[in-house]
Amino acid sequence: MANKKMYYAFEDPFGDAMEFQATSLRQAMIIKKKKAQAIGKPKEAFELTSIRKKPIQGE
Repeated sequence: MANKKMYYAFEDPFGDAMEFQATSLRQAMIIKKKKAQAIGKPKEAFELTSIRKKPIQGE
């Protein structure tokens, strides 16, 4: 499964969600931290909700 990108989805208790591609869970956690900081929220507010091969339709 090395070098295969998966889609990681995270959501906070208020319903704010983010989904992006990463090659590993470790990389996904780093991306989550950067995206959370960019919108002014703590990284701890976002919980992993899914890992899949294809993105959610309509996004």
